Amino acid sequence: MKPLTTRNLSRPQLAGTSIVPMLTPFLADGRVDAAAIPRLVEHILAGGSDGIMVCGTTGEFASMSVEQRCDVLRLATAAVAGRALVFAGIGDTSQAHSLRLADEAIRAGADALVANLPSYYPLTDTMIERSFTSLADAVPGPLYLYNIPQTTRHTVPLAVIERLSHHPRIAGIKDSEPDGDRLERLAAMFRDRPDFAVFCGSIAFSVRTLRAGADGIIPGAGNFAPARFSALLDAVVEGRFTDAEAAQQGINALNATYQKGRTISQLFSALKAILEIHGLCGRHVLPPLLPASDEEVEAIRRDLQALGVVS
Repeated sequence: MKPLTTRNLSRPQLAGTSIVPMLTPFLADGRVDAAAIPRLVEHILAGGSDGIMVCGTTGEFASMSVEQRCDVLRLATAAVAGRALVFAGIGDTSQAHSLRLADEAIRAGADALVANLPSYYPLTDTMIERSFTSLADAVPGPLYLYNIPQTTRHTVPLAVIERLSHHPRIAGIKDSEPDGDRLERLAAMFRDRPDFAVFCGSIAFSVRTLRAGADGIIPGAGNFAPARFSALLDAVVEGRFTDAEAAQQGINALNATYQKGRTISQLFSALKAILEIHGLCGRHVLPPLLPASDEEVEAIRRDLQALGVVS
């Protein structure tokens, strides 16, 4: 059987999994805040999350140097210390960079690798398929595809995913496209396949996608409210769908506190502001992103107070 993680977990073992796409803490001068990483990891795991995804979109990988990404991979994996899953983002415009990151991640103890499409050149479907195939041929561990057209400007077609799913190292997909119909079709396509896992990254469609056959979710708000997502997953796994839908509505309201009126390029600054409110790290982001202003932080704080998330 194809390994879905370096620990060789099966799809039943991955059922109901929350993997939080960890924000990367930075200092004011742009260096990685190494001291904040263990603090953030502990907060995420204490809330019942099953793992973290490091150096993904939420982690600002596109603004980081390869050396910074390697450092964060090592620091985060060491902080987890085998207690939970670590999915390592290796997406890059350079496949050589991706392969170096893959080697570093597996050596550090990551459970799986995650790669989005390179985001500079316009790509045909054949180029999309070949990009993932050539990467999968060379990486030293299980690889998850990552569909996020909001940043790559390309959607990975379902037919291409199906063909790629038979590759011996391609273990699954994280799909963050904000299209509930597509996500439901994707989950249904693979619900009976033991060798390919599906994770929903568009959290507004969590319950719908999970009920269609997805294995888990990858929630950005899990950086500050991980227990809410664990509760949603528990309800789905236990068949308490009324409770799951109620949890989904609560999460949608929570997400609105930092998503409303913001582009994807502004979301991470707002999330960093929430982490600052919780005392987990500062609000610093890397260029070209801009940090949240004091006024934005206070507006977010008021919204969170209205939901009872902070006092």
